[in-house]
Amino acid sequence: MTQEGVGQDDFKDSISRAGYAFVALWTAGLLLLYAIGGYFGVRTLQGYRNEAEKFREAFIESQSIEPGTKAPDIMASKKPVEVQVGVYINRIGEFDTREGGWTANFDIWFRWTDARIRPGETFQLVNGEVDEREKRETYARGGERYERYQVKARITKLFDPSRFPFSDEGLTIQVEDGARGEEKLRYVAEDRGSGISPLGIPRHLSFPKTLATVKYHRPESARDDPRIPAGAREVHSRFIFAMLGKIPGLQIYLRNFQALFASVAIAFIVFFIRPIHVDPRFGLGIGAFFCAIANNISVGTSLAPIDRFSLTSMVNAVGLATIFLTLVQSAISLYIEDTMGREKFRRFFDKVSFTVFLIGYTATNLLLPLAAKS
Repeated sequence: MTQEGVGQDDFKDSISRAGYAFVALWTAGLLLLYAIGGYFGVRTLQGYRNEAEKFREAFIESQSIEPGTKAPDIMASKKPVEVQVGVYINRIGEFDTREGGWTANFDIWFRWTDARIRPGETFQLVNGEVDEREKRETYARGGERYERYQVKARITKLFDPSRFPFSDEGLTIQVEDGARGEEKLRYVAEDRGSGISPLGIPRHLSFPKTLATVKYHRPESARDDPRIPAGAREVHSRFIFAMLGKIPGLQIYLRNFQALFASVAIAFIVFFIRPIHVDPRFGLGIGAFFCAIANNISVGTSLAPIDRFSLTSMVNAVGLATIFLTLVQSAISLYIEDTMGREKFRRFFDKVSFTVFLIGYTATNLLLPLAAKS
């Protein structure tokens, strides 16, 4: 009689065909969700990467001038004075990825042959603010003149958060002469000596490409200056020192999302806790969910707002969705064991769910940064 009772209990706690079908459907649904999310995420990030590569090529081409190209006359009535300009960066300071800017300490020098102009006193940054300007050297012999200034400046730069931190960034120092008078000058890029001090680059940055060049442009407005004849097309020269920078994306990626990854790992622990122990089974998941939200807010406040789905948004969304689905799984698991009394089926459901969540989440978080990387 006892053996018959045990046999009935074993039959009741066995996994039926419908149970296997349910677990298979649950597994397929989870994998499909990860596959769809991963597919659209990878496709979107690859699109961002293609846009960035085209922009980078255009950026490099736009800073360069083909050999033999002649600059237009800056004033038709007078021949401009040619001033050779070079920049050497002593130190690159802090970056502000949210507000958009970076600081630099650099030397800028001028060589020219006309005593009527003072290019070191009248130059200005087009894309930033000069905080300090100090003349370090001056030299004059015969008609040749030389001045070198050390400059501390904050430079504006809008960082693209679409693929951060796996995107390359182009940094520029753009200089124009701010004086207006009868005597005009034309900048000429001096490659000799221009560059970046290896000691001044933060360890987590590298700049494989630099370029010193001059571009010419016409201002959109003459500001009704009476010295400029009506209809005259004035041309300004702009010295540009451009750098293409690389950042250690993997280290920043792991640092930004270490709290999120820890939260998801905590959420996975619940698969080893019986669902009838409601407090730890559900409490861990709920705590992990709010921790993931806090990490989302923390990372989001360090980046500039963006009107499209970025890598950061994708990683946070996958983490939050995963934790939420583990709570859904716990609710189903509790129903199977507490209401249906099918402990064996519940254990099988928990084991399969843990494996599927681990594979799906890990695979997605490997594919997304790989798709974003330049």
